[in-house]
Amino acid sequence: MKFSKTLLSLALLGTLSCNENASIDPEGATITSIACSNATFSVPATSGASYTATASVPYTGGNGGDYTSDDAVASSGVLGLTATLQAGTLAEGSGTANFIITGTPTTSGTASFAIALGGQTCTLALPVAVSKSSISSLVCVATPANGTSGTAYTGTLTMNYTGGNGGVYDVSTASSIGVEGLTATVAAGTLSNGAGSLVYNISGTPSSAGNAIFNLSLGGQSCTVSLIVAATASGTATPAKDTVVINYSGVSAAISNPYQSDGVSITLSGADVTVKSTNVSKEIVYLLSGNATKGSFKLYSEYRYNITMKGVNITNSIGPAVNIQSTKKGTINVLAGTTNNLVDGVTYSTSTEDQKGTFFSEGQLNFMGTGTLNVTGNNKHGIVADDYIAISEAKIIIKSAIKDGIHANDYFLMDNGNLSLTSSGDGIVAEEGYVAINGGTININSVDDGISAPYEGTDASITPYVLIKGGKITVNTSGEKGNALKSQSYTTIITIDAINLNVSGKGAKGIKTGGDFTLNAGTVKITNSGVAYYNTTDADIVAPAGINCDKNLKINGGDVSITCTGQGGKGINVDGTATLGGGATNITASGAKFTYSSTQTSEAKGFKSDGAFVMNNGELNISATDDGLKSGTSVTVNNGTINVTKSYEGMESIFININGGVTNLTASNDGINTSYGTVSGGTESNDGSSLTIGGGVLIVTGSDGVDVNGNFFIKGGTTIVSGNEGIDINGNFIISGGTIISSGPNSNMTKSMSTSSTQVSMFIKSTSSLAATSLIHIEDASGKDLVTCKPRSAAAIFHFSSPSLAKNTSYKIYYGGTYTGGSFVGNSSGWGLYTGGSYSNTGATLKSSPTTSSSAAVNALTF
Repeated sequence: MKFSKTLLSLALLGTLSCNENASIDPEGATITSIACSNATFSVPATSGASYTATASVPYTGGNGGDYTSDDAVASSGVLGLTATLQAGTLAEGSGTANFIITGTPTTSGTASFAIALGGQTCTLALPVAVSKSSISSLVCVATPANGTSGTAYTGTLTMNYTGGNGGVYDVSTASSIGVEGLTATVAAGTLSNGAGSLVYNISGTPSSAGNAIFNLSLGGQSCTVSLIVAATASGTATPAKDTVVINYSGVSAAISNPYQSDGVSITLSGADVTVKSTNVSKEIVYLLSGNATKGSFKLYSEYRYNITMKGVNITNSIGPAVNIQSTKKGTINVLAGTTNNLVDGVTYSTSTEDQKGTFFSEGQLNFMGTGTLNVTGNNKHGIVADDYIAISEAKIIIKSAIKDGIHANDYFLMDNGNLSLTSSGDGIVAEEGYVAINGGTININSVDDGISAPYEGTDASITPYVLIKGGKITVNTSGEKGNALKSQSYTTIITIDAINLNVSGKGAKGIKTGGDFTLNAGTVKITNSGVAYYNTTDADIVAPAGINCDKNLKINGGDVSITCTGQGGKGINVDGTATLGGGATNITASGAKFTYSSTQTSEAKGFKSDGAFVMNNGELNISATDDGLKSGTSVTVNNGTINVTKSYEGMESIFININGGVTNLTASNDGINTSYGTVSGGTESNDGSSLTIGGGVLIVTGSDGVDVNGNFFIKGGTTIVSGNEGIDINGNFIISGGTIISSGPNSNMTKSMSTSSTQVSMFIKSTSSLAATSLIHIEDASGKDLVTCKPRSAAAIFHFSSPSLAKNTSYKIYYGGTYTGGSFVGNSSGWGLYTGGSYSNTGATLKSSPTTSSSAAVNALTF
């Protein structure tokens, strides 16, 4: 385990953890103490805004020695930032050292960095304020003017945004990656209410040729801008004189090494090139070109480095094509207009060193450039690092990999570029870290997981999440239990781009998360043709699913489309709570029932949550072979629209509360069912479950339209029911408000409203059935329309209650007639409630002219 992963985050600003017993090299730069608690930061940090600042950290007991820049240290607590020590010379005694902090803080709180200097360590704590500004989108379509390597640059970039909240934002600065040396800064200001623009000032001196990438964030939104930097003022591609040039030719190579006297030694055996660099002051560029039919490139380096690929083709039949035995950061520049190919051997020569794939590194890899890199992994992985892997640009094609296409030990980050891979294992995996995708295009064909953060160890500092903030992603997986997206912690999607996930293996999931799942924006399409199967090792059925969430699910926006066609497949399966707050969710679960034994089966359900299901807004459309929407705890509908167009049971839970929105349920058994679930269909006694209608519109049909094994309360809203048994209730049926019209041909289990109801109601039994093509109409003595309804099928039993009904009042009940104008509230098949129009009793039959009771609220009518 790496040092940075085992340090604990500090919760309070200024908390100091110094190691007074750290080993000290008497001949190097040493200090006696470092005081993180007294550090100062050049600018404040705000959550969700790109950040670049200098942290000045005081120390005492300096010996005047020189120190070099160190590797970036990732933040803990608040994630998304890194701190890098800048090279310098210690004072004799007290002084300050500078650390550059860059990135985008993901949340507010404290970002903690475990830093070291001169044999001492401490934890640097950066406070991150809550953002007061928010926008809906940030559009990075503008392109800044080109720059030139080594030449000072100044320019501006104007970007548009939408959905501004008028909030105040702080100064925000982003440092360039790929080509370093530039910063993009937007001054503090105030957002418009709605659409507006931001002006970034870009300045600095680009350190090399290529693309300078800026990851810009403000108001909770992010995007990426690229600035082209030419090699020289004339734009030529001639290597700089301080570049190590390696040109392969068949089974040999030609080498130009200007650093031979500065710590860089190179040995050549045929076309096998081995570089050993002890230089710790300069990021040396290794320019690779030519064709090696039997060769390799191997690097040992004590300092960060740059590998520039200029049409290089390396095949190594006995090991990796590129083997980096350095723990330092490597920048891999795939030059524009070039195609590069790396191929390893099926069997590697024995070595005491790690060599895990075609392109292997012990340290960090950052890919840039706009050229193409093709990788073939015949032994194990395609591209693999024992640290992180980042792609800021480039077109990378993993043509095949025996195991994983891309395998990072720490995290995988992609900001831009094009990644296409085919693998027999996972597509992209971050073994002990997270996956973050901010942009670019990804196409994966894998047998196992497509994109995976699978860490299950005990290190609490590791959060194995998947975060998608941009990028067009397509994943195809075919293996048993192969998941398109998998995280052992949470998965969050916030993007305007399209995500297509296709899985076909037994027990496979489109999205499998061990923690929470959150969708805030984007279009996610999941197709699952896998089937359920019995896993003998676990002694349990493994069912396929579109989304399988071990904790809580939230869909706040975006569009989700899930199609599951295999036996026993689930649309969405949640172990915790499920909350829908926006967007559109469409689920089709059309597979047959999977049966292993009489007690072990898997049904094709639409949406299932073990915890509470809450609908606050948005749209949910379900077609399922078995249950449409089922919760093991409760269902609450506050707003939005739920359409279950096909199901065995439309909606099922212990407690169901309809407070708003439109809920439209079609089922072959119970349209809506409350039960503690002891047996299918419940029992005949009151089991304490309940259905409460407090508002909104409920439209429901089934063999039993409403089957409540406990109590049924109507307090408001509009309820329209039609079924073979309109309403089947074991407990109390109490109406205190709202409107209900229920119809059904069967009275075997149908009960009247409870006498404790306070709103006037009618329980109607007719000796003749109303045809499904006809209407039931009730009006008062003056002809005022109280209800006009068309049943789904022939009906003779009706429940009706409305605030318009009154005691001791005469009414007329018609079968037939016509209705014109107004609006229709009902099922798409044409049955439901007509309102706001005009009823004509021409051709109708007056069935009854009852007068309601002067004392009782419930009126039982027979005709």
